[in-house]
Amino acid sequence: MPAEGDSASGAPVVGGAAILARLRAQRAAAAAAGAPAPAPAPATSAPPPAANGNATPAAAAPVTEAAPPAQAPASPPAAKPAPATAAPAAAAAAAAPPPKPAGPPAATGGAAILARLRAQRTTKAAAPPPGKQLVVLYASQTGTAQEIAKNIQAEAESRGIRGQVASMNEFGFEHLNPEEAPVLVYVASSTGDGDAPDNSAKFYATLRRKSHPEDMLAGVAFTGFGLGDSNYTRYMYVPRSIKQRLLDLGAQQFYNPGEADEVDGIEQGLDKWLEGLWPALRAAVQLPSQDGAADGDVGDAAAASAGQAGAAADGDLKGVPPLPRCRVRVEWAAADAAAAVRAAEAAGPSAGELSARDPAGEYSAEAPFWAPVGAARYLTTELSDEDRQVLHMEVDLSGSGMQYAPGDSLGVLPQNDPALVDTLLARLELDGEAVFDVAPAEEAADGGGGAAAAAAAAPHQERLLPHLRAPCSVRAALTRGVDLTGPPRKSLLRLLGEHCAAPEERAALLRLCSRDGRDEYAAELALRPSLLDLLRRFPSCRPPLPALLDALPPLAARLYSLSCSPLECPGKAQVAFTVVRLTTPQYGTHHGVATSWLHRQLDAVARGAAPAAALRLPVFLRRGGAFGLPPDPATPLLMIGPGTGVTPFRGFLQHRRGAAAAAAGGGAGEPRGAAWLYFGCRREDQDYLYREDLEAFASDGTLDRLEVAFSRAQAHKVYVQHLMQQHATELHALIAKQGAHVYVCGDGTGMAKDVHACLAGILQSQGGLSEAEAAAQLQEMTRQGRYVRDIWS
Repeated sequence: MPAEGDSASGAPVVGGAAILARLRAQRAAAAAAGAPAPAPAPATSAPPPAANGNATPAAAAPVTEAAPPAQAPASPPAAKPAPATAAPAAAAAAAAPPPKPAGPPAATGGAAILARLRAQRTTKAAAPPPGKQLVVLYASQTGTAQEIAKNIQAEAESRGIRGQVASMNEFGFEHLNPEEAPVLVYVASSTGDGDAPDNSAKFYATLRRKSHPEDMLAGVAFTGFGLGDSNYTRYMYVPRSIKQRLLDLGAQQFYNPGEADEVDGIEQGLDKWLEGLWPALRAAVQLPSQDGAADGDVGDAAAASAGQAGAAADGDLKGVPPLPRCRVRVEWAAADAAAAVRAAEAAGPSAGELSARDPAGEYSAEAPFWAPVGAARYLTTELSDEDRQVLHMEVDLSGSGMQYAPGDSLGVLPQNDPALVDTLLARLELDGEAVFDVAPAEEAADGGGGAAAAAAAAPHQERLLPHLRAPCSVRAALTRGVDLTGPPRKSLLRLLGEHCAAPEERAALLRLCSRDGRDEYAAELALRPSLLDLLRRFPSCRPPLPALLDALPPLAARLYSLSCSPLECPGKAQVAFTVVRLTTPQYGTHHGVATSWLHRQLDAVARGAAPAAALRLPVFLRRGGAFGLPPDPATPLLMIGPGTGVTPFRGFLQHRRGAAAAAAGGGAGEPRGAAWLYFGCRREDQDYLYREDLEAFASDGTLDRLEVAFSRAQAHKVYVQHLMQQHATELHALIAKQGAHVYVCGDGTGMAKDVHACLAGILQSQGGLSEAEAAAQLQEMTRQGRYVRDIWS
């Protein structure tokens, strides 16, 4: 593929996009050479006043942050006086802008000398802590594995074990060796049906290459923890593959890897695994046994450790997690570089990005294909409930090289709501137009590392927070880089609590992230608070920008099942999605990030008020794995998909019809197995999605049986499982005697469980199986790929 910022035709990119591309290229080249990357012309190299919010704070020091001068858009947030609880010595930074005129005066006299001494301190490396270095890596799509990994690293540090935490892609496979990663802990999940998460895909693909020598990782000691969902056919595929590949390459386990199934809940299995991790980890890094707190007291020792000042004051709380160390600092750009970056952002995707083509069609979240929108329409009527708008979208894949099959998904890269970003900028008193780059944070001197730690991180600098695509403006980072509305992880609550000036607010946040506050945390999550909701609820909270960017998970791509077949829609991809709106009594109405973003883009097109041709969306393909048509068309199909769960089955049926037409045209009348579809919606006249298509499939013989449940068309609710129970005898024959493949797609919180219970009940009532035997048969069907689910919460 052409390099970022380069045109596929060879025409050079000019203006702001060219400058931005050069800045990124210089940083990557410097990082590859092992030298610190050049900052985008920092506005100042002098140390900032104490408590500047753009410094990386020491663990114990709350820091405030204010907006830059209104007349100097390239300036970053300036300093405000630190709250009384702040430790001034913890707020020094390596590079920051001049203070806001209304802020504190520049340091003079003794303060200036102290500031210079602090700056000089960064050039002298402190003696590193004893023992081998720990590297904690994560492969995380939703943020859960990332959260666990960060907590492990923070807890390890509180126990005197030095180390770092990063996504697998950030760390880079080339640094996985006995010198740079002598002791490794990984936390890994899968996405889709056994695919590596986006932030680990490159690392994972390199790890799995067969060309590596068998002793490549000899001298690396490792353990890991896997997250999975047994609803999927390739359960734990990525975590187990990582473990096996590490062993194949000569690494040695120092502690048995653990696993947790989301179906049963993660916390209990994780807690048990962590209890045994600490003594094993201490031995692996070759530290002497601790006196005092037992290794199994997860979290309690951390709360009272020297690096967590203030936590001891909350000694009545059990299991307050240690504060993860911020890995980054921001370096602010001077006016000319900042103006170039803002110009490039305002212009949107560059000519090179828009024209980029991969003959193999291998696009990704990092390098998407910018697809023109072909069409959009509403599948629900105007009578439909406000929370049930469903949109159909078509994008043009012509010339992209992408080839898909029924069951695959279309990945879309969303952006946060501009109104939400504006409100958050105002709440944090940040200038959205300020431009920054990301650099490794220097550890506090008492943490053991200083400039040496920053230098050690330099090879990885080009991968620090890669989702921000720095240098970028603060507005761009919050718009496209980080997830602002996802459920708050405990590490984020811990960070927010650390930066509350009001003691009662700090205590409330620490309780939410403590072991004692587990029930309160679950209740809070049920209310679905966003970052902005929490900042409004705790008005004294002023988290610094670097720590916030490091704590928030990346804004992940969203995957939508393709609702078409290439046999009937060549060169096009179609999807359907519900525009998500959720209302809670505490925090009001929340809008889904991706579906609301798509709705804002497509609403005028769907209403016929604007042409589609001007719109382009960043997309890529994700393979469906086991969720696809069986290779033998004679295999019967049982498809169950209420709501937008029907979308992949429209693609299945289009493909089935197209294949039959092609076979008939060639004179081959190949046999086809029976095809049944159970669809459910609320009301026939409001949200019967793809009605014309489904009824056409039934009338032309593509679909042998179409059963539709209307849940609110009568006094008592009727769902798909109720119709399935009415056809128990026929369904048992289809599954047990004819060998049908069973597909379930849709809501995983209620529908999928009810359908699973219904299938088990049919096997019991019609097949004479016990409850345990029915469960075992469904499990065996899952293993064989005959019972496949694509479900979401």
